[in-house]
Formats: sequence, structure tokens, C-alpha cells
Amino acid sequence: MHVLVVHSDPRFFRELKQLIVAQDATGAYLPSLGELRPQIEAQFPDLIVLEHQCLVSGTEALASAFRRSQRLPMVFLTTADSERIRSGEEANRLAGLMTHLRSQSDQRRAQQIRQIGQMRIHSGRMRVALGDRWVRLPPIQFRILYHLALAPGTVIPHRELIDVAWGAAASGGEDRSGFLKVHIMQLRRTLGPEFKDYIQTVRGQGYVLVDPNSDD
Repeated sequence: MHVLVVHSDPRFFRELKQLIVAQDATGAYLPSLGELRPQIEAQFPDLIVLEHQCLVSGTEALASAFRRSQRLPMVFLTTADSERIRSGEEANRLAGLMTHLRSQSDQRRAQQIRQIGQMRIHSGRMRVALGDRWVRLPPIQFRILYHLALAPGTVIPHRELIDVAWGAAASGGEDRSGFLKVHIMQLRRTLGPEFKDYIQTVRGQGYVLVDPNSDD
């Protein structure tokens, strides 16, 4: 559970962080909405706590971030709300919300993450974790990799991957096997030397995603 707090007073975040830590969660602080969108993409928060006053000069930034946030839960605080949390009056309610969201988040992550060896593929965030390193892939390459991950160890035919990458209707009879090969090459290059061998070629048939370090 990760909470991103946007508030003009850093002292509020320091006080709120005690509650966040008590909920076995982590927290990060922003003084304004200016960096909200890139921080959402970098931190993947489960909850955003936002001071209402920040909206005065940052509605456009919030709208941009909201479009990229996949409708993340947000709590809007007035000055009075902030004071009630500081005094403990609203702390239990916020703690209850965090507990509820953490449970939902854990279930959602379990459904969205496919793991093969040291590679984790997160469909909700369209990211790939290579060990401790998160990588963003172009949409076509992500669709190819995620589809391979749905059936690790199984050879997926070229035609099936082409339909997944571009859509059956979009192919229009055009031979895209060359495009598929190029995207596989680029995908391996992006994964890097430690992970490129996870995607193996089965000549004349298709591709298969495996853990090359497994004994199975």
C-alpha cells in the first residue's frame, strides 16, 4: 500500500506519515500538483490524499494526472479536514479507508501480475519488472509479451501473436510476420542481456516465454 500526499504544508505530511506507517504502508509527499502526473507514473500509488487548496491553481494538472491514473482513489481534504486528522478526529476513518483499499489493491495486483522467473508483468500498469527494475514497453510489444506470459512454456504461433499485437481485423490479409520479428528483436533488446533469453524462438512455429534459469 503506497499513499501519495499532495499538501501545501509539509508538517501535515510528517504527521500523517505516522498514521501511514502504522497501517504498514509507505508514503510520499508533493507540495503541489505540478509533478503529480510523473509521480503517479513513477510511484504507482494506491491512494492520493489531496489538499483542496491545491486545486485553486492546479485543475489542469489534476485533470491530466487523473486521465493517467486509471481512476485511482483520491481523498480531498479541506483545511478543516486536515485539522481534524491532525487532532485525531478523522484519523480512524482515513485508516479504515486505507485498510479497505489495501485489501482491494492486493487482490487486484494478484490478478494483474504474471511472474516468470525474475520477470513480473503487470497488466494494470502496463509495465514489466525485471528484478528490481521497472520498464515501460510500447503497447504492441507489451501485448506480445503479456500474451506469451499467459501460457509460459507453451509455443504461441506467429499468427496468434500477430492477431494479439495488431488485431485480427487490422491485419487485413497483410503478412506482418516481418513486423512481428522486428518487435520481438526490439523487445529482447529492451529486456537486456539478463532477460532477453526469456523469449525463445521455435523455428517455423512461433515464440515461447520461459525462465531460462529454471531446471524444469
